[in-house]
Amino acid sequence: MVNLAEKLKSRQSNVSGTELAQGLDTDKINPYIEKCFGIKKPLITVLRLLCAQCLTNNGFKPKMLEFYCREILQTYGFEHAYRTLSPLETAGLLRTQTSRSYNILRKSLKLVVEDVQEQNPNDIAYVFSGYAPLTVRLAQFLARPQGWRGLEEVLRLLPGPAVEEIQRLPPGLQKRPSAGGDSSVDGPPKVTLIYFIGGCTHAEISALRFLAQQENSPTDYLIATTKIINGKSLIESIMEEGVPDEANPFT
Repeated sequence: MVNLAEKLKSRQSNVSGTELAQGLDTDKINPYIEKCFGIKKPLITVLRLLCAQCLTNNGFKPKMLEFYCREILQTYGFEHAYRTLSPLETAGLLRTQTSRSYNILRKSLKLVVEDVQEQNPNDIAYVFSGYAPLTVRLAQFLARPQGWRGLEEVLRLLPGPAVEEIQRLPPGLQKRPSAGGDSSVDGPPKVTLIYFIGGCTHAEISALRFLAQQENSPTDYLIATTKIINGKSLIESIMEEGVPDEANPFT
C-alpha cells in the first residue's frame, strides 16, 4: 500500500507537469503548486514545477510572480531570496511575462503529442509522456532533406543565435565507390554529432536513440555532453551558485 501511495503521488506530479507542457491554464495560479506550499513539499519539487510553468507561459504576470515568491519565502525561509529566487531570476527561469513564444514553438514543432504510445512508441514524445524534448525535435527536423528551411521564424524565438553551416570534405578525403559496385545501393548512413553544452538528460538520449533506430532514419546520432543532468540537479546547480553565506544577511 505504501508503494502504491508513492506511485500515485508521483503520478499526480507528472500529470501536473504534462498539463503545463500542454499550456493549459499556465496564466493562473496552479492549484497543485499551491497545494505543495500548503503541505510543504520539498523545495526542489516546487521549483521544478514553478520553472516549468514560467517557461511554458513565457513568464509570469507580476502579481503571479509576487505571489509565488512570497509563498516560497514564507514557507521555506527568507534566506531563499538570495539563495534561490535571485539566481533563478538571473538564469531566466523565473521572470515576468514577455511574448507568447512557447505556444508558437509547441504548435510549430509538435512538442505535445496526444495519445502517445509509451509501450509501443511511434514518436519521441513518449520519453516525457506526451512531450517531445525541444532539442531532439530540432535534431529530427535538421535530419530532413530540407533541414531547417521553413523554420527560420520559429528558430528566432529560441534564445541565442541559430547558425546552419555546411562543410564538405575535400575531394581527396571523400569515399569513392568500389569498382563494379552497384550504384543503386545506398552508402553508409550519415552521422550527426549532437553536443549538449551545459548538460542533457537521459530522456533526451533515449529520444535520439529512438530516432536512430527507425527504419527510415537518415542518420545515426553521436551524443556528446558536458554533463548528465535532470530537473533536480539543474535547479540545485543554480542554487549552489547563489550568494555566499557571508553576503547573505539572513544567515
